Amino acid sequence: MLHESMVNTDFEYQSCLQNSERVSWKIDDILPEGTALDFSRRILSDRLTGTEPISCLSAEEKLLLNHIRSNSYAHLFLFLEEYAVALSSQRATLELHGKPTHMRALLRFTEEELKHQQLFARYTAAFARGFKVVPALLDNRVEVAKAIMSKSNLAVLILNLHLELMTQQHYVETIHGNKEEPLDPLFCNMLKHHWLEESQHARLDFLEAQKILAQTPEAMDAAMDEYAELLVALRGTLIGQLELDIQTLEKAAGRTFTEAERSEIFEVQERSNVWGFIGMGMKSPLYLSRLRELSPAAVQRVLDLAPTYYCT
Repeated sequence: MLHESMVNTDFEYQSCLQNSERVSWKIDDILPEGTALDFSRRILSDRLTGTEPISCLSAEEKLLLNHIRSNSYAHLFLFLEEYAVALSSQRATLELHGKPTHMRALLRFTEEELKHQQLFARYTAAFARGFKVVPALLDNRVEVAKAIMSKSNLAVLILNLHLELMTQQHYVETIHGNKEEPLDPLFCNMLKHHWLEESQHARLDFLEAQKILAQTPEAMDAAMDEYAELLVALRGTLIGQLELDIQTLEKAAGRTFTEAERSEIFEVQERSNVWGFIGMGMKSPLYLSRLRELSPAAVQRVLDLAPTYYCT
């Protein structure tokens, strides 16, 4: 039998709704149409873009790569939230003749994820207008979303919980209160407002995972197998975008990298990308705490997987 804390209540869903309404924002207030971006400073912290350790790049080239990686970061959220929209709308449909408060909370989740997609799409369009060259970005997000949604709802909820809590950790650890690096305030503000709404989404994903486990507690083992498969696929997506980022950097820098230079850039950036999106999420104390509430055995699965993603 599941612990009493695993029982969902209308109150918890109502609380998510109220918090969502309290922190709600409009795209035009965060990133007005036609905004010109500032390319004079770092956009994201080097703790997320990892450009400083690359010895073959000049200071100017490192700044270019920081900008490229920051734009890719925004694009990857646009890219990955395609499946989040499908997941939240599917979960909402299950409550069509069930619990209206649950359905309202999940439909609001869906609407907010669509808003996030539009925000990030507006940002990448502004970036393309103002940067030296038009960056190359992955364009197969619908196919990737369909592949992710082919897994069980529980596995996708666990992946989503990972990514949402990772997003919060990124903001808290590298932006909020970061006085060491003069970062772009527009991008920081955009991620702050994304974080505010993702906080409610993480709560809802946890509640929905509890709901599934209350009905089929034995589903966790298979879901964790699928979660491990999804992490492998996510790594492949990150590497695919990284290869495009290096092409964009060559064009922006106006030079072709030697084989040794390309190898160094790729190795350092792969480590940074994989750690930022996968390893960092796996070590998140809140993620591990939430997962432990769902299944202590699942936490051990994550800890066993962690070294693969530079999480030692």
